[in-house]
Amino acid sequence: MLFKRHIPLLIVIGVGLLTLFGHFINNTLIQSFVDKDALQWFDIIASFAMFLGALNMLKLQVIKIIKKQKNWQYSILAVVGFAFAIFAGFFYRGANFITISGIQDENLSEVAIIIAEELNETNSFNIENKIMASHDGYEIDKLFITEGNAKLFMEKLTPYVAAAELKSKSWGAHVQTKGSLFYWMFINIITPLGATMFALLAFFVASASYRAFRIRNFEATLLLVAGIILMLGRVPIGGLIPWWAVSILIIFGIGAIVAPFIKERTILLGIVGGGIVIFIITGTLMGWNQNPPYLLSIPVIQDWIFAYPAMAGSRALMIGISLGIVATSFRIIIGLDKSFLGDK
Repeated sequence: MLFKRHIPLLIVIGVGLLTLFGHFINNTLIQSFVDKDALQWFDIIASFAMFLGALNMLKLQVIKIIKKQKNWQYSILAVVGFAFAIFAGFFYRGANFITISGIQDENLSEVAIIIAEELNETNSFNIENKIMASHDGYEIDKLFITEGNAKLFMEKLTPYVAAAELKSKSWGAHVQTKGSLFYWMFINIITPLGATMFALLAFFVASASYRAFRIRNFEATLLLVAGIILMLGRVPIGGLIPWWAVSILIIFGIGAIVAPFIKERTILLGIVGGGIVIFIITGTLMGWNQNPPYLLSIPVIQDWIFAYPAMAGSRALMIGISLGIVATSFRIIIGLDKSFLGDK
């Protein structure tokens, strides 16, 4: 009990109080701990958490394959993809490049043409100028995933250059280097899979929006109107909607506001219909066909909603989240909340 409950609780309380006091006490040691040491501890713990999470995911997928649970075939793809990512990130760089030097002037144009063909460039003069400007050797702007392909290309250059050297990008840098095996995996596998996931997510959002936007009360009506305006304002067709269509939407919005106060539906229908007719006649007489006011432009209304109501709601949510973080942190620091120890 001492090592499982009391000591971890004392560590959390001590570090929490020290970090909290660091924002109010002007002391070099405390400030250094808060700004450097605590952040480094967090990064170390987060790294181990990611490592343990990856192992747990792998364990669950392997168990699913062994027991042949529902959709276990997809788990095979998950395990193979995990192994391939580990291989490309930690064991095989796949980021080989070639440097050439000692090129004679009579061979310069031929070398530039060979490199341009390999890089799929039509203009070899730029490459020729880069070779002439390089003094310590020219690095060909292409990475080869395998050494075999790099050596085959080096054989084309050997008759025209004095020295051609095969090198590899350093470990760690190869992950973000364009042309490496890991970069190829990220661009050609992970990115399309992510785009597919978000494309499918759009249908779920549309389905949820349909259920949420059904008019039941004033709040649902307001959400429906705001959602339609925001969606139309974000696409080019929103700017092409005429002023009279926007005015009808505004009248419908006003009708939704006054609807709870008018029990007679015929009177409500008369108010809405009369308002639409009056609005359109007034706009026609005032020449809104040629120069409509900004109030009747969907993109302008959309920008106003984002700048004021949406921003106010976002700030309210952030204030609520902040208060929740403060309350939870305070409960953890004083020892009331022990959920991080596994207690309920």
